[in-house]
Amino acid sequence: MSTIVNPKRTGPYPFPKAKPESRRRNFSEVQLPYTLEQAVQEAQRCLVCGTPVCMDVCPVQTDTRGMNEAVARGDFQTAYERVRETNPLLGTTARCCPQLESLCESACVMQWGGEPVAIGMIQRAVADWERTQSKQKPPASYRDTGKRVAIVGGGPAGLGAAELLRRYGHRVTIFEELAHAGGTAWYGIPDFHLPKDVLEYEIEKIEDMGVEIWLGIKVGEDISLTKLLDEDYDAVIVATGCKDVSSLDTPGANLRGVIEGYRFLEDVYVNGVEEYLRKPTYDLGNEILVIGGGNSAVDVARTALRLTGGNVTIVYRRTEREMPADRQIIEEAQEEGINFRFLAAPKAFNGGKREKRRLGSVIMETMELGAPDASGRRSPQPVLGKDFELKCDSVIMAVGRGPDSFLSKKEGLKTGRSNALLVNDHFETSIPRIFAAGDVTTGETLVVKALRSGRDAAQRVHEFLASAENEHESLYEKYFLRRVYKKLFSESMKDVLPPP
Repeated sequence: MSTIVNPKRTGPYPFPKAKPESRRRNFSEVQLPYTLEQAVQEAQRCLVCGTPVCMDVCPVQTDTRGMNEAVARGDFQTAYERVRETNPLLGTTARCCPQLESLCESACVMQWGGEPVAIGMIQRAVADWERTQSKQKPPASYRDTGKRVAIVGGGPAGLGAAELLRRYGHRVTIFEELAHAGGTAWYGIPDFHLPKDVLEYEIEKIEDMGVEIWLGIKVGEDISLTKLLDEDYDAVIVATGCKDVSSLDTPGANLRGVIEGYRFLEDVYVNGVEEYLRKPTYDLGNEILVIGGGNSAVDVARTALRLTGGNVTIVYRRTEREMPADRQIIEEAQEEGINFRFLAAPKAFNGGKREKRRLGSVIMETMELGAPDASGRRSPQPVLGKDFELKCDSVIMAVGRGPDSFLSKKEGLKTGRSNALLVNDHFETSIPRIFAAGDVTTGETLVVKALRSGRDAAQRVHEFLASAENEHESLYEKYFLRRVYKKLFSESMKDVLPPP
């Protein structure tokens, strides 16, 4: 007798959310969690596919099939072990991944007869169960090899690399210039997406494995890369992310009230939003414009709304259809009352009538879409004679940023397009024993993709330290093609030391 699978998700689609009228006034999570009972109910919708496309498209090959199979039986411990094997930031990525946009849920076969399984919500339930109810031991590690690796940057790429190298038995030290590890996941993702205690807990779990994290040290300034190699580190991984802000050459950009968006997010969140609220840095006023169309622009706008309760408008030079921001966060912003103005771009910033050095308005160009550019999107072009003026108290610019070029300029590492560090197929830079991973090599990307890059680089560094470069096997082969199906149906696989 066949079991009829519910085509609809547990609870509202895509997930339960706090009411817009309340959440626009605080920094609490927008997404509301499943109860454990709801997670079990949702996991039972999984078909446990023989060829799990959801895992195939996951950048870190998260064992979503094994997780769902275990949760469906109420076995949260096994579910945690299966996800944690390839993902040390499972609570973080459960909240930050655009599952429905381009990852696991977008590949779920259940969508063809209803709604995809809520993989992110189930993973969040598993992670929250472990964090709040039943703390588990970290994955087993190999014996100490005596090798030492320095990692520059404590963001997702650096953390992912450190965790895997430690499991291989190498001693790892992360050098982070800020007062907190986590990189963009810490200071660039608002609390209403990712509460800091979730990320902080997962970083502490990595430290518990024996990874050292030294804070407030800027490599290239406080200590050089070559000095690290001279101080008995066998290899270095540079994972400093994206920090070079794209700027618009717009008249009046130096006026007070014209604010850089990424710096704005960092200032609000780096020491905790509670600390910022005690000592606010910015006087945003009531009429706020945000320039940009990506996730960061939407995050900036929603943060500004929560800080001021004012009238916040996102201005984007293309149409809503071309916005690179995830559909879900655009919808959440609209629900909260964020305004959108499309086909417009700033031409000049004007000082106020009373205070000339303070922003008072922006002259906007009306845009139209022309031929596709290099990205495949239609290029915006100004419409002559259609300029208009928008009154405002502040403008926050969130128009993109590129790879951090500080170390390449300081240490002479070769770079390619947009100052991204050049690496070969082994993640090696132009300087021997110095590797690189994450956004500093690719440009801005997702937390989970930076995590994958860090893990892939760590695999190559391990092979370099073990003199096994000619025996390379990718983590995709290890965790998806070769091992994971057997693991799903064999409890004895728990006793095998990871990585295989």
